Amino acid sequence: MDMLSVEQFIEADLYDPATDEEADRLALLQWLDSLGFTVPELQSGACGDGLMSMAADRRTVPGERLSRSDAIEMSGLEPETFDGFVTGLGFVAIPGAPSGELGFTEDEIGAIRLIGAMSSMFSVAETMGFVRVLGSSMGRIGEAAVSLFLTDVEDPHLTAGESYFELAKKSYEAVGLLDGLSERLDPILRRQLLQAVERTRVAAVEERLRFRFAVGFVDLVGFTERSAEMSATNLTNFIREFEGRAHDVMTSHGARVVKLIGDEVMFVSTDPSAACRAAGALMEGFADEGGHVVPRAGIAFGNVLVRGGDYYGSVVNLASRLVDEAVPQEVLVTDELAEASTSCDFVPAGRRVVKGFPEPITVQSLATPNR
Repeated sequence: MDMLSVEQFIEADLYDPATDEEADRLALLQWLDSLGFTVPELQSGACGDGLMSMAADRRTVPGERLSRSDAIEMSGLEPETFDGFVTGLGFVAIPGAPSGELGFTEDEIGAIRLIGAMSSMFSVAETMGFVRVLGSSMGRIGEAAVSLFLTDVEDPHLTAGESYFELAKKSYEAVGLLDGLSERLDPILRRQLLQAVERTRVAAVEERLRFRFAVGFVDLVGFTERSAEMSATNLTNFIREFEGRAHDVMTSHGARVVKLIGDEVMFVSTDPSAACRAAGALMEGFADEGGHVVPRAGIAFGNVLVRGGDYYGSVVNLASRLVDEAVPQEVLVTDELAEASTSCDFVPAGRRVVKGFPEPITVQSLATPNR
């Protein structure tokens, strides 16, 4: 394939040799040309940072962007069903999509077709619930990947004053790490599926669709004031440290982190003692932090409804209220949890009037747990 000449870039109004910063732009244009981008495509991306991102964008989602009508025909699904899956997955328009369209690739249509096949075993309502969880989870993974690149690659690159051409290549190379990753993630998904099955086996009770779990919340006292004083970089580092520590501590004690909401962690465990040990270990982990930000926890135990990877019911509501009742570095638990725990010690902590509950709740405070 013949490469475009400098004169052709000039004629297409893509390059002006008289501009100071255009040497970097020329290198970027020549690189994009070598990747097969056409002059019209380069012209469409010439505004703003379009040229810098177009190679990475194409590598992220390769393939022709098809219209909705073509995608529906290829999927073999009813339009209403197809649109429901697309909405549930969180699809919005992407670069290169036809005007007024979301733009679908053949690979995406194949995935949607596979989801459609689930309806032969599961109800439409339950399938849609699963699709929404899938879309939300994938969206979070995407956001985390972008944050990873911005924090560890783009920000240091721009701070050092390096060229946009080099940044474009780094973006392209970073996306290349995704190639083949989906196949490698399959064993991880299967392991998580088996672990979820085992949790439901252990936690099963006679009432259908309800399971017996210890549900806990941990939040950070002083976080709001401290975060207001932090730079964006320091705040990012602090959140990463807290989330990482919470995840590692919970996992090492056999608990599962359900979600992180700002400075709050929700976790569950089929073993009440394990839930207490996990919360206690997290309290101890902050003992040497100087007291600027201090964790506290609330844990309840009982039957919960499990839906879409989340947990619902009065036990969950009570645990979320108890964390507000706890003092810094205290793990406050219900009587039910204390009675079910076989390897932790507790001290009476009185009765608390808890919002949403008609009667005062008798609570206990975790003493030193056995490890």
